[in-house]
Amino acid sequence: MALTNHRLTRPILTVATISTVCLGLAACGGGNDSPTVAAPPSTSNTSTAPTTSQTSSSSSAPSTPASETSGSSSAASGDTVAAHFEPGQCYDDTVNWQVTPCNQSHKLEVTAVVKTTKDADDMVKRGVLRTWTCNNAIAAYVGSPTAGFSRILGQPVPSIIDPNSDKEIVCAAAVAKPDDSGYEQITYKLKNRIKDKGYVDYRICTSDRPSKSDSPKIVPCSDPHKAETIGGYVIGKADGKYPGGKAVDQSALKHCVPLAKTYLGTVRGDVIAAANSTGEAGWVKGTTMTACFVEATKGTFLKPLKGMKDKPLSKFQ
Repeated sequence: MALTNHRLTRPILTVATISTVCLGLAACGGGNDSPTVAAPPSTSNTSTAPTTSQTSSSSSAPSTPASETSGSSSAASGDTVAAHFEPGQCYDDTVNWQVTPCNQSHKLEVTAVVKTTKDADDMVKRGVLRTWTCNNAIAAYVGSPTAGFSRILGQPVPSIIDPNSDKEIVCAAAVAKPDDSGYEQITYKLKNRIKDKGYVDYRICTSDRPSKSDSPKIVPCSDPHKAETIGGYVIGKADGKYPGGKAVDQSALKHCVPLAKTYLGTVRGDVIAAANSTGEAGWVKGTTMTACFVEATKGTFLKPLKGMKDKPLSKFQ
């Protein structure tokens, strides 16, 4: 989740300081622990597509993700090559792409299979659509509309391993390690994970203030830090057209200030809302994300600030 600076200016907008950088593997489109791209065994290529309630694959726009009811049964069988991808399937082997039971150690979980042929004949536009679609799928899958930005990362499954990639977009999720050194091995399902367990355990912490640094360093939240994410959003459309820094900043302000108030339980002067939004370089590739933060204007803290209300920051150090 390396941070990439997109714009140097950071206008102060009311109580939120908005800086535009790319934060997170999902936003930046890759990392040291991304899935290995390898074609699946030939059995995958000869299998038929799953029967779902989806609209026809000839649709010109993305439809509702495929039903998740069949994914659990497929994953439960374990150690089998996926004839097709279904939401709820878990994977640890991303060379042979064998389904792993989700209660066993794994790294990836399929979050959505969106049936669409839109831009299938244009590799660049299709790539933008794939990224945007999978960034959108995360919040719904983890069960929280504001949880589009956390250590649970969304990304498209490489099209090379999906024989139906011209008719569908397969999205998957992984959990980044707290120090951003790769993916965690997990033994649980990510479906409704934030809805059921809350956002705090999946927040991202930085040793720098996002409003003051173009590339705030990600650190484990068990280390002293100056800011923590409180959620995030996908904004804009999958058209690759950057609306400009002012429009992006205004959207970030609109989303992150009320989210910070809810997270903290109040409005404070020593802990403020901040945001990092994808700049033009990411936007044209389909990443149109805003990450929302709360940050301390002075000092550091160790404990999550959720629900701190009027308690002194020293109580969280």
